[in-house]
Amino acid sequence: MKRAATMAQIPGYEYDIFISYTHDDNEGFGSRPGWVDNFEDWLNSWLQKRRGMANLKIWRDKKRMHGNTLFDDAIQNALKSSALFFALTSRNYLHSAYCQKEMSWFHQYHGQRPGGLRMGEAFRVFNILLHNVPHQDWPAELKGAAGFSMNDAGGDKHLGEFTSPDDYTFEKQMRSIVDAVESVIQQPTAASLPHAGAGHPTDRVVVFMADVPDTLQDFKERLISEVHTHNAEIVTDIPPPLDAAGHSDASNRALAKADFSIHLLDQWPGRKILDRKETTYPREQHEIAFAEKMPQLVWVPPGLDIEAIENDQQRQFLRNCQDRPRELAHYELVKCLQTDFINSVIERIAHCRKPATVQSGNLSYLIDTHQKDQRFAFKLADFLSEKGAAIDFNQESQDPGISLTKFEQSVTQVKNLILISGKVGTAWVVGRIKKTFKVISEQFESEERSALENIWVFLAPAIGDRAELPLFPPLIHVNILDNSHSESIDPQITARLLDAGVAR
Repeated sequence: MKRAATMAQIPGYEYDIFISYTHDDNEGFGSRPGWVDNFEDWLNSWLQKRRGMANLKIWRDKKRMHGNTLFDDAIQNALKSSALFFALTSRNYLHSAYCQKEMSWFHQYHGQRPGGLRMGEAFRVFNILLHNVPHQDWPAELKGAAGFSMNDAGGDKHLGEFTSPDDYTFEKQMRSIVDAVESVIQQPTAASLPHAGAGHPTDRVVVFMADVPDTLQDFKERLISEVHTHNAEIVTDIPPPLDAAGHSDASNRALAKADFSIHLLDQWPGRKILDRKETTYPREQHEIAFAEKMPQLVWVPPGLDIEAIENDQQRQFLRNCQDRPRELAHYELVKCLQTDFINSVIERIAHCRKPATVQSGNLSYLIDTHQKDQRFAFKLADFLSEKGAAIDFNQESQDPGISLTKFEQSVTQVKNLILISGKVGTAWVVGRIKKTFKVISEQFESEERSALENIWVFLAPAIGDRAELPLFPPLIHVNILDNSHSESIDPQITARLLDAGVAR
């Protein structure tokens, strides 16, 4: 039970990442932080703030180790309880007996455990190349690892030097590492590793799995299997009851227990309801969940041409699903591969487990930034946090479409939106503002109250001349003039109206 209290982003581990490095590679110049300090800060900030991994934990030994330092229990325990191993490979690293011992110990310990050194298809050891060490010179423990360049060699014949954190290339190279870590953590097998499952979490998520046509039965069973590995409860196998009234009652009772519902749809309608032949069980369960404003995750195959569907009712139903005003708070329809959808479900389960954050009155800020300006965005977030502001970042993704969806969802829940405009072009900022106006309009159409009060464009240092921002439309105030007390026009009431448009 004690382990669960310190669980990292990957269930069952105390640490997600163990950073193995030689302290000589972290020597700073003057008062500047060392290279490894910068690397860890960037890795932690990017994964926690931009990728939403709030529970991410990184272990790095910050004590200065000498050749005769004992391989102490603290380091062994950290190696045992870490999911991923980062070897910061350099000339110094390859000549450090201590670093080689860390790598060998991780390799041997986890290699003998169930699940071994792989997490799904991914290798749990990351080779971060601070120098461009040729593949044939890699230690045996790194032979199965992918190499991530963090050097400026520019070719196979040069070792190069560590990429400077002040160089934009640093961010581009970090992006590859961040994407790889996210891919590993999001794999369905990440929650079924040997350490995981040493207890049952009390924050169990309940998922309603709607009925599906026969063509999607295998996918449904695969999805149920994956969800079970994440300690979520599945409510499924309705119908029975087969009659319309009994089916509706059973569906409503099941949905009342659920955190969200899943609907798998394609061109086939599914089984017709026993005494309502005009509709089917999958369609009816979808409509019941929507009417109850149940958070819904709806999947359709990526190659499905809705207009080519022969069944008229099914074609119209899917049109409605696709074209209905989006209830951003609780309805999401996606077209993607089955594996990608499984990852979306796992992400939704993890989100349901997160405790609701309590935002202080007027200190609710969302920072949205392009990758080009995220270094400045991190600085601004740290500054505002020190002043007591509750800060969140728009969560980016490897998929631009998913990033945009997350932005739309975040905008509905925040009072102050901060857009960073520096190295990124003005068109990106204008596009974000247009998208924000669209989201607010959709909220109004669905009779939801918008929390957004301010959009702040924060100008950061730019490269070259900055294009001028356009003139944005002024805020339109909706004013209530109450003349309900009299059939006559009250001049005091109309005074405000005249002041707004008649020259004096």
